[in-house]
Amino acid sequence: MHKHPRRDRGLTSVMAILAPIALLLMVALVPIHIGSRAAVAATGPLAVSGIIYSSGGLPVVGATVIVTIFDGVTVRVVMPTSSDVNGFYAVSVDMAFWSTGNTILVGAQKGSDVGENSTVADEGFPFATIDVHLGVSGIPELGGPATTALTVSAIGMMVVFYARRRRSYSP
Repeated sequence: MHKHPRRDRGLTSVMAILAPIALLLMVALVPIHIGSRAAVAATGPLAVSGIIYSSGGLPVVGATVIVTIFDGVTVRVVMPTSSDVNGFYAVSVDMAFWSTGNTILVGAQKGSDVGENSTVADEGFPFATIDVHLGVSGIPELGGPATTALTVSAIGMMVVFYARRRRSYSP
């Protein structure tokens, strides 16, 4: 069956307009959703621990470790510590300084090597294991589950758009 060229071009034009709009809406709405999450009071201290690794995967002795708890963009507490002979670090955050949904960011440095990792505090699990790899460059925009989901969704939309576009040009 022969397709009408004007209709194919029209569908492609609509998809070319809708795909970026959908992506912009996703990027705009996720921070609103995350920010509107009601903070639930913590029921006890939060234990944050993990291991600091070198870029080669070995534990780092004596790395400076900073544990920071954020409520959105507001810093609730900053707790410095260091890694032991096994690369292990641990801090206990008083329940006055964390709530469910807060971001727990762990940054570490040894010499010129730096690294960071984060997660979200969960009332059901008043502990967080956050390992940090020094000297490994990553993509900060993919640091959390929400941004990773957004990125995967955007890539999926582009693949669908491209596949439909390719199909419309197939003989």
